[in-house]
Amino acid sequence: MLMCSSLPGLRAGSEFGDRHLAPWVDPSAARRFPVSYAVFCCDRWTVYLRFGTAAAGSVRGGTGIARAALRDLAEEWERALRSSSPAAHAWGLLSRRASERRTASLRGLHHLLGRDEADALVLRYKLGLSSFQAGDAMGLPEVDFELLRHRALREICLRRIPDETVDVSRSMMVKSAAEMPSK
Repeated sequence: MLMCSSLPGLRAGSEFGDRHLAPWVDPSAARRFPVSYAVFCCDRWTVYLRFGTAAAGSVRGGTGIARAALRDLAEEWERALRSSSPAAHAWGLLSRRASERRTASLRGLHHLLGRDEADALVLRYKLGLSSFQAGDAMGLPEVDFELLRHRALREICLRRIPDETVDVSRSMMVKSAAEMPSK
């Protein structure tokens, strides 16, 4: 049975045909792609579509972003498979495509944070994915996603606090770290 949904762990029907490929690939062109690529796309389509839609501010724009990213991935599929994380490779393609059509509010968020940190916040808080689901979408283990998310939240907080308060809070963090018992 193939995985065919945005959320890891949900099962699709056991049949796999052109109807699953239609959202992102012309069915006649799909014959030249490996089954592994088709399964990957099927498993990621809904999250990619939702992320693209959040980035562009419209379903039509989001569909275009998701399709373009998966088409880019098709051209690089063998290289993605040789990478340490095909999902992370694919996420990079999606994020770059989304950067071309971001809404004003997301441009502001990306101005404050790095691309991965901003994407993590969108996945977790805008799309409502769990840390496991969001990490899976980005090609990260859950614990690495949580570190990324915490780093993003910390960076936002530090940028919103006046400079003198930042200096005080930094000195408090250093003091707290010095007081921790060493192992």
